[in-house]
Amino acid sequence: MSERLMKIPLRSTITGYRDTDDKKRKERGSITLEATIFLTMFIFFYLLLISLIQMTKAQVILQYAADQAAQGISAYSYALTKAGIVEKRAATSEKAASFRGHITDVLDAVEQVENTLTTGGSVSDLVDAAEDAGQKAETLAGDLDELGENILSLVKSYGADVCSQAVIGEIAEPEVERQIAMLSGKDADQYLKDLGIADGTDGLDFSQSKWASESVDDMPVLEVAIVYEMEIKLGFIELEPRKFKVCAKTALW
Repeated sequence: MSERLMKIPLRSTITGYRDTDDKKRKERGSITLEATIFLTMFIFFYLLLISLIQMTKAQVILQYAADQAAQGISAYSYALTKAGIVEKRAATSEKAASFRGHITDVLDAVEQVENTLTTGGSVSDLVDAAEDAGQKAETLAGDLDELGENILSLVKSYGADVCSQAVIGEIAEPEVERQIAMLSGKDADQYLKDLGIADGTDGLDFSQSKWASESVDDMPVLEVAIVYEMEIKLGFIELEPRKFKVCAKTALW
C-alpha cells in the first residue's frame, strides 16, 4: 500500500490542488459580483419606490386639502352670489374670453398673410389671406361702442383675475396648512419638506386659482389650484425637481 502511494507523482497532486483552489476562487468571485449587482439594483429600485410613494402621498394629501379649501371658499362666496356679483363676474369673464378669441383669430389671419409673403405664394393666395384678415379685423372692431365695451371687459376680467387669485391664496393657504396638520399630526411645513416638497408650505403656489372666470352648465365655477415642486433624491443621486399640480373645482351656488 505504501509503495503505491509513493508512486503517485507529487507535482500532479499539487497541481490538482491548485486547480481546485483556483476554481473555488473564481466561483466565489462570480457569486460576489452577482450579489453586488443584484444588491445595487435592489437598493436603486427600493429608493425609486420610496420616492414614488412620497410623490403619491404628497399628491393625495394636497388634493384633499385643496378640496376642503375650495368648499370653504365656495361657502364664503354665497353672499356674493346672492348679491349678483358672481353672476356679473362670470358674464364679464365670458365676454372677455370671446373678445380674446376674436383677437387670436385676427392675429392668426395676419400671420397667414405674412407667411404667404415670405413663402412666395401666388397673388391670389395673398389676396385671399388679406381679405380674410380684413374681415376678421372688421368683425373684431364692430362699432366703436362695442369695441370699447369689449376692451373694458378685458381689463375688468384681468383685474378680477389678479384680485381673485390673491384672495384665494390668502384664504386657501392657511386652510390647506390646517388640513395637512390635522391629517399628519405634524407641523405642515416640516411634513411637506419631509415628503420632498421644495420649501414646504412656502413652496405652494396658488396663483393659477380662478374664481368665477368660467362656467359649467351656466354655473360659475371656483378652482383652487396648487402648484408645487418635488425634490427627487435616490440616495446620493439627486434628480431634477419636478413640478406637479392639483386642482379642486366646485360650483359657486
